[in-house]
Amino acid sequence: MTGRGVLRLGVLALLWGSGFLWIKLALTGLSPVQITVIRCALGAAVLVVMARVGRQKLPAGLWVHLVIAALFCNALPFL
Repeated sequence: MTGRGVLRLGVLALLWGSGFLWIKLALTGLSPVQITVIRCALGAAVLVVMARVGRQKLPAGLWVHLVIAALFCNALPFL
Protein backbone atom coordinates (compact mmCIF):
# COMPACT_ATOMS: atom_id res chain seq x y z
CA MET A 1 0.00 0.00 0.00
CA THR A 2 1.33 3.41 -0.95
CA GLY A 3 1.73 6.31 1.43
CA ARG A 4 -1.28 8.00 -0.15
CA GLY A 5 -3.38 4.88 0.44
CA VAL A 6 -2.33 4.75 4.09
CA LEU A 7 -3.24 8.42 4.48
CA ARG A 8 -6.68 7.84 2.94
CA LEU A 9 -7.27 4.85 5.20
CA GLY A 10 -6.25 6.89 8.25
CA VAL A 11 -8.61 9.73 7.34
CA LEU A 12 -11.42 7.24 6.76
CA ALA A 13 -10.79 5.62 10.15
CA LEU A 14 -10.83 9.00 11.89
CA LEU A 15 -14.03 10.10 10.20
CA TRP A 16 -15.82 6.80 10.62
CA GLY A 17 -14.67 6.23 14.19
CA SER A 18 -15.49 9.72 15.39
CA GLY A 19 -19.11 9.59 14.17
CA PHE A 20 -20.55 8.63 17.56
CA LEU A 21 -18.63 11.41 19.30
CA TRP A 22 -20.02 14.01 16.88
CA ILE A 23 -23.56 12.65 17.29
CA LYS A 24 -23.26 12.84 21.08
CA LEU A 25 -22.00 16.41 20.89
CA ALA A 26 -24.70 17.38 18.41
CA LEU A 27 -27.51 15.91 20.51
CA THR A 28 -26.68 18.26 23.36
CA GLY A 29 -27.67 21.33 21.35
CA LEU A 30 -29.37 20.34 18.11
CA SER A 31 -32.69 18.73 17.28
CA PRO A 32 -32.81 15.42 15.35
CA VAL A 33 -34.08 17.27 12.26
CA GLN A 34 -31.12 19.66 12.36
CA ILE A 35 -28.69 16.76 12.71
CA THR A 36 -30.31 15.00 9.74
CA VAL A 37 -30.08 18.07 7.53
CA ILE A 38 -26.47 18.73 8.51
CA ARG A 39 -25.42 15.11 7.91
CA CYS A 40 -27.06 15.00 4.49
CA ALA A 41 -25.67 18.41 3.50
CA LEU A 42 -22.13 17.49 4.55
CA GLY A 43 -22.33 14.19 2.68
CA ALA A 44 -23.60 15.93 -0.44
CA ALA A 45 -20.88 18.57 -0.18
CA VAL A 46 -18.16 15.92 0.00
CA LEU A 47 -19.58 14.12 -3.05
CA VAL A 48 -19.83 17.36 -5.05
CA VAL A 49 -16.22 18.24 -4.22
CA MET A 50 -15.05 14.75 -5.20
CA ALA A 51 -16.97 14.97 -8.50
CA ARG A 52 -15.47 18.38 -9.26
CA VAL A 53 -11.94 17.21 -8.46
CA GLY A 54 -12.46 14.17 -10.68
CA ARG A 55 -14.01 16.38 -13.38
CA GLN A 56 -17.10 14.21 -13.51
CA LYS A 57 -20.43 15.55 -14.72
CA LEU A 58 -23.91 14.12 -14.38
CA PRO A 59 -26.63 14.58 -16.98
CA ALA A 60 -29.13 17.28 -15.98
CA GLY A 61 -32.12 14.92 -15.78
CA LEU A 62 -30.28 12.55 -13.46
CA TRP A 63 -30.18 15.18 -10.68
CA VAL A 64 -33.97 14.95 -10.22
CA HIS A 65 -33.76 11.19 -9.74
CA LEU A 66 -30.86 11.55 -7.31
CA VAL A 67 -32.71 14.12 -5.20
CA ILE A 68 -35.80 11.89 -4.98
CA ALA A 69 -33.69 8.83 -4.10
CA ALA A 70 -31.77 10.82 -1.48
CA LEU A 71 -34.99 12.04 0.08
CA PHE A 72 -36.51 8.58 0.43
CA CYS A 73 -33.34 6.56 1.09
CA ASN A 74 -31.33 9.00 3.24
CA ALA A 75 -33.23 11.95 4.66
CA LEU A 76 -36.54 10.34 5.68
CA PRO A 77 -35.01 7.30 7.45
CA PHE A 78 -32.79 9.61 9.53
CA LEU A 79 -35.85 11.54 10.69
